[in-house]
Amino acid sequence: MDMFKRRKVEITDADRAKSYAKYYDREPERIAPALMGKVFGPPMPPAKAIPFTERNSILDDDGADADTGWFVMPDGTGYITLVTEITGATPEMIDWWFAWRGLDALRYVILDPYSNVSALTMQSSYAADEDRTLQEKYWDTTHVIKHAGFGALADYLNLKCPSDVGFDMSKIGPDQKTKTLVCGRNYAEGEPPAAAPDYFICHQVFETAGGIKVVTRIWYGWTVRYGLSYKALPDGFRMQPMHPQGLLQKQAAEWANLAALLPGLYAEEKDNF
Repeated sequence: MDMFKRRKVEITDADRAKSYAKYYDREPERIAPALMGKVFGPPMPPAKAIPFTERNSILDDDGADADTGWFVMPDGTGYITLVTEITGATPEMIDWWFAWRGLDALRYVILDPYSNVSALTMQSSYAADEDRTLQEKYWDTTHVIKHAGFGALADYLNLKCPSDVGFDMSKIGPDQKTKTLVCGRNYAEGEPPAAAPDYFICHQVFETAGGIKVVTRIWYGWTVRYGLSYKALPDGFRMQPMHPQGLLQKQAAEWANLAALLPGLYAEEKDNF
């Protein structure tokens, strides 16, 4: 029955010699029981689903009313919200993670050793540029993301400066409710059904008494092209619930793991670009 045993992604001896290889051996965190009913259950109330064209409105919020869930919008696209509390973390750690993870495949593997293969940036020189801020190290970079079990197909995450994709930068920063906002356009190789529709993702970070709250939102079937909102699904097409719900399950698993390892990982590796 060993053939049915869940196996980790294979890594090399060179990977095992790296300082953060110890995180490969840990078992991934499970999704918190309090989230299970929202991640695997019925859709969220329609009033909680924010239309993509109104995305800038999230910057007027303090995150208190954000709740995990998924929904199929009236236009047929999917909508996802995931709330993650990270004790002992700071907003800077989130910016650091997105700048740091794309420089070596193992850095994405340790987030979920059973699923993640790599998330390599195509602009690695940005991270090495000491004149760039942490945010500038990942803005306008594209990460090629691969997962086990999906053959040679890859997803591409093009991370952007928030002002380039419809957000008001004056409402983001240390003195604002939103401390940082990581956002990007995701697209995939191939054609449906092998490739999923384009989607737009953002991670909105708030400070809490014990750390940070990260509110992840995904508009599945929407993106930004040339600065304009673009619906990637044809009119009349309605996404099946399994698609936004499945994407929420993957995000919830990854963020549960990141919440567990980020403060320690940052303390050890923050200067290791």
